[in-house]
Amino acid sequence: MEARGVVALQKTVVPNSEAQRDFLVDPEPATAYIGGVGSGKTFAGIVKGLVKSQLPLAGPSPPRGAIGASSFGVLKKVMVPQFFEVMDGAGLWKTRKRVTSWVKSEMMARLIANCGCPDPHSCDHEANIYLVSLDDPDEIRGMELTWFYIDEGRNTTGYAWEVLWGRLRQKGYEGHHAGWVCSTSNGYDWMWERFSAESSSEKRIDGAHLYVASSMANVKNTGQDYIDRLRAQYHGRFFEQEVLGRFVGMTEGAVFFEFDPKDGAIDVPYRPDLPLYSEWDFGMGDQNVVLFMQLEYIPWKPDPAGRKVLLKPVKRYVGAMEQNNTSAEAWARLFMEYCDKRFDGRRPAGNIGDPAGRQRHQSSGKSTIEVLGAFGVDITPAPQRPVDYAVNLHNNMMADHRILVDQTNCLRLAQALSSHRWPVDKNGQRKANLPVHDWSSHYCDASRYGTTVLIEQEIGEEAPEAPKEYQPGTMGHIRQQIEAIASDTDVWLGPQPTSEVIWTPGPIVPRSR
Repeated sequence: MEARGVVALQKTVVPNSEAQRDFLVDPEPATAYIGGVGSGKTFAGIVKGLVKSQLPLAGPSPPRGAIGASSFGVLKKVMVPQFFEVMDGAGLWKTRKRVTSWVKSEMMARLIANCGCPDPHSCDHEANIYLVSLDDPDEIRGMELTWFYIDEGRNTTGYAWEVLWGRLRQKGYEGHHAGWVCSTSNGYDWMWERFSAESSSEKRIDGAHLYVASSMANVKNTGQDYIDRLRAQYHGRFFEQEVLGRFVGMTEGAVFFEFDPKDGAIDVPYRPDLPLYSEWDFGMGDQNVVLFMQLEYIPWKPDPAGRKVLLKPVKRYVGAMEQNNTSAEAWARLFMEYCDKRFDGRRPAGNIGDPAGRQRHQSSGKSTIEVLGAFGVDITPAPQRPVDYAVNLHNNMMADHRILVDQTNCLRLAQALSSHRWPVDKNGQRKANLPVHDWSSHYCDASRYGTTVLIEQEIGEEAPEAPKEYQPGTMGHIRQQIEAIASDTDVWLGPQPTSEVIWTPGPIVPRSR
């Protein structure tokens, strides 16, 4: 194993691709290596750690590092064997033997240090590497590290990264502190947020470098037969994620399985002739999101009786705002400024928000909705309904291409819709009634609140000819009364058509009032 700027070790490692080679020697504090299955991710992450462990002695003690896995079971069954495999023949064990250099009770490896002593195996200096479970990241808050590595970051959270990032404080190695993650992607997740140059998230790490490699990059080690089996087994977006290592929408456990970011994120211009609404998720001390949406309506064929021309709602997302830990007063100001700039001073016809915004704060005695109202932003709390209610409506609309997201002003929403996921078991079966709570939740919840208020059933438009009069007590009269209620409430309650929708994206008639 050889690396630039460190002592030469006994084992030589040849990187399998340009991406892996560049990742191993990248000196930046934050790096990520995202690749397909079998692309050498774990190997690269461990090797980078061993190189860091051999930094010249510069502080009171040699450099300390940590390798993190999603759980203790993964650590024991997956990470430890691969760590031993890489260490085999490297000449790095402190006592020259694994059995006396591996402290199983502490899950710690004792390595020689680059200390300059005549015999680094017998001197008092040793570099330590801890293998830690990240199922509860707060348990490692007391550590002081020079480097850390997270394996299969898709199975952990951005919070684990933040906790470990805060552990990079070992004295003497200030210019060498670094953290990295190696993984296959899993939607537009926390790794996309922090490392991708295409991410517009405020959490993106300045100077972070992202390396992407496909499974084919490691064909010399896996063999062509393995690659051929992957090509035969994986298809579509799953192939792009699992084999090519690309960031795509969720492929397993997706909440909005009908949304494809390649088709759903398009140019959606703001139209002054259409109603404008805003959808709010307050975050409650976390991420705050406001979405701006316009409704338009597309005609179906008339129903079989010919009395109604049914219309279907289309949600057109034309703007979005995101802030962290912002007060209601500041939100109101930012909201007004955004409307002035994006919509020429126009205010939404309605603002639908998180019902939790009605909760009163202990310090002020006022709710978020009350404070926003005092500054000119009136919020209508969405009714409490099961999550599946709006999810099903969304998936139906997405399948019909009736949720459109502007790729310039709402890209994060498109990424959120394609990343929102249910918690699933090892067989891919959904195991809870609520989606996984992460950054995508705030965008999707805001969209869901607007749907529960504005999207009910299909809307009916009266035909020119008046319906026939029926005698009281007949089914025709009862149906006529129902239609009258539908006309008053603006909601069509009559028979639903069985014909397919006939429309193409483009100029669409606004809803008739």
